Amino acid sequence: MLSSANLDFTSLLIHLALLLFGSAGVFYSLVLGIVHIVQKKTNSLAYYLRMFLVSGVIGLTFWGLIVVIWLLSLDL
Repeated sequence: MLSSANLDFTSLLIHLALLLFGSAGVFYSLVLGIVHIVQKKTNSLAYYLRMFLVSGVIGLTFWGLIVVIWLLSLDL
């Protein structure tokens, strides 16, 4: 049976993953939008949504790799 501590930890991990995914996606989409405004390029909303999703996955993978490397470096 799960205790409330396990549920809180699971909830924390889910929220952290969503935060990392969203922040990477929003940051890259914002930078990409500014660059395209300066270059006077027009793209559809689907293009920016696709870039949001791709950059979110890349950001989440990057931070996951950083955490794995950090955990492997610990002397447990």
